[in-house]
Amino acid sequence: MKLLLVRHGEASFNASTDAQRPLTQQGIRAVEQQVANAAIPWADFSALWASPYLRAQQTAQLIQRRLEAQSLPLELQTHQAITPHGELNQVQDFLLAQPQAGIILVTHQPLVSGLIGRFCHADPYLGEPMMPASMALLEGEVAVAACMTLTQLEHP
Repeated sequence: MKLLLVRHGEASFNASTDAQRPLTQQGIRAVEQQVANAAIPWADFSALWASPYLRAQQTAQLIQRRLEAQSLPLELQTHQAITPHGELNQVQDFLLAQPQAGIILVTHQPLVSGLIGRFCHADPYLGEPMMPASMALLEGEVAVAACMTLTQLEHP
């Protein structure tokens, strides 16, 4: 299994709720640069999931557009469990139920670092810090505690 964990791009604080915060122009540019990174094995992914928060949806749409331009179309799907304070167990159960071997999750801090820590080290507090637009590629047999390896970490 390949799991690409993506933290949304930089978001504005000019919104009435946290869930409605849009990407800034700098956030859009950083995501576009990250998605243009040839080192990410984009063709290996068959599912694209994002948090329902606006900034994550916008980040996922930028990924989706870039992949479509490369003839690698992915349907964008939304999952409620991958918000900033999502539960690690819920995300793990969700991933275990997925038939795809290549999944992209667009999510938030602190969840994204917690997932890296759980899947790579069996400790959610040992995950790498993820800046806006950072991407972490994990590979392993299954997405459960200490069964994956961080094979690539890309920061803008």
